[in-house]
Amino acid sequence: MTAIRLLLLSALLAPAALAQTWTPQNSGTAVELTGVHFISATTGVAVGEGGVALRTTDGGETWSAQTLPAEDLEAVAFNPSGTVGIAVSDDGPVFRTTDGGATWSFVATGAGDLRDVDWADDAVVWVAGRDGDAAVSTDAGLTWAYRNTGSAERTESVAAVSAAEAFVGNREGELRRTTDGGLTWAPVFLGTDRDLNDIQMLGTTGYISGNGDTVLKTTDGGATWADASNGSAGDEGLFFLDAATGWVVGDGGEIWFTDDGGASWTLQPSGTAANLTEVHFPTPSDGWAVGEGGAIVKFSGITTAAEPGASPRGFALSEAHPNPFTRRAAFTLEVAEAQHVQAEVYDALGRRVVVLHDGVMEAGAHALVLDGSSLPAGVYVVRVTGEAFAATRRAVLLR
Repeated sequence: MTAIRLLLLSALLAPAALAQTWTPQNSGTAVELTGVHFISATTGVAVGEGGVALRTTDGGETWSAQTLPAEDLEAVAFNPSGTVGIAVSDDGPVFRTTDGGATWSFVATGAGDLRDVDWADDAVVWVAGRDGDAAVSTDAGLTWAYRNTGSAERTESVAAVSAAEAFVGNREGELRRTTDGGLTWAPVFLGTDRDLNDIQMLGTTGYISGNGDTVLKTTDGGATWADASNGSAGDEGLFFLDAATGWVVGDGGEIWFTDDGGASWTLQPSGTAANLTEVHFPTPSDGWAVGEGGAIVKFSGITTAAEPGASPRGFALSEAHPNPFTRRAAFTLEVAEAQHVQAEVYDALGRRVVVLHDGVMEAGAHALVLDGSSLPAGVYVVRVTGEAFAATRRAVLLR
């Protein structure tokens, strides 16, 4: 690899060079919003008190509201491909959508007072809630198997690893783990008595956020956990793009950002003083956080293109979709005329790991597909060069 390419990748991955801005949006509601999930940079759902489910298809510029038959909706999550979404309620049932949140159907799980939902893949999804209740589905939420975690504490969060493995985070610092599909659960010592409000696992690396500026990190698949708050970040929801890059939201509109796996945190102005409850990024360039009083703030500004998005010869390279991804990420490349095109994939260390295309490409739109089945989790840079253009995009592979 040439020195020029190494410098390019360093520039792409250097967080200090990335502009990061949060802007309040008008949700059209004053109820507390407790969950948010976007399936693309334009389409997403936020849920909250009174069964309110908000949906946007224009990146949050406008939101349409519907009320589902639940006292409160606590969380929402879509599977990695974005084809199926599950919203959980404190009444016990879940609501399932297959059209990006436009319509929802009621599905019984056997569990009650649910607080969180998380997908392991396109088919496996876990939910958890009060009195140790949990349930797992292996058919994308159509049918459920009830499981009890054996905890007397109310579950606040769940992280799905597979059909066999999951974590539940409870009040009073109680973390439980199953490796047999929820038939048995073992406690995991954390050394804290704080409520565990959110969990995310990214392969062997994982994070927990909790009350009192608590952030915990594991690098051994959840066997042991250590403090990663640096004395500042914590409280409510969290979301990590990869093992190093993530955000934690909390009271007073606080949004904390790390690019070094929690070794240090930067407070980012959110534009709101409302208590924030959850945060989600469908791409490295787009993120949303929600909270009390119908607060919604949007993140924008990270760019993954090191070169111009157009050239005199004419081309366009889309962002990765989905991003982050767990199996495959697709890019669309449009070229105005036939020419030799090379599409290469590099890891975070600047090593070329995949060649997506190397040859003549006819004029028109073409799909470039990054298959991550044999790659480790992490950040990957896709570089596309033609006879008169060059562009890069970033994709995050999760496990």
